[in-house]
Amino acid sequence: MPSDLVIRSATLADAPALSALRWRWAQPGRTPSAGEAQDFAAALARWMETQGDRSACQVAELDGALVGMAWLAVFERVPNPGDAVRRSGDVQSVFVVPEHQGRGIGLRLMESLCAVADDLGVRKLTLDSRDSVMPFYERLGFRSQGTVMTRTRSTAPTVPAGAR
Repeated sequence: MPSDLVIRSATLADAPALSALRWRWAQPGRTPSAGEAQDFAAALARWMETQGDRSACQVAELDGALVGMAWLAVFERVPNPGDAVRRSGDVQSVFVVPEHQGRGIGLRLMESLCAVADDLGVRKLTLDSRDSVMPFYERLGFRSQGTVMTRTRSTAPTVPAGAR
């Protein structure tokens, strides 16, 4: 583990560097044009400004540059009798740049993100991962649950006329 590694909460000032990491995570091997990079950085900054405690991001900083990120989406679940606050979270976009992988940075990011989730009162964390990375998350206490199902919409939603 690099001794000068800093794991910290992302700030709005990190939006340009985070947008570059997200681009590498979402579209590996494709370099954005200057305009695409600038537009995406602005869009990410606008999104970050609106999130409040519904989202959190931990970053890994090495020699002043961001080399990793881990995001948390937080949502309120329907209250139960006697249990009015039921927060859940979804771990998203965990990424360490390839040249720094295998050095414990991802583990530190996830430990920090789990601590943030605990501080926010998140009781249940979920994540979607490739099979090859499952042992990594299992070391952090995540367990596979066979009942989880997903639905992915393939086209833009249509909103019924009366619901607009």
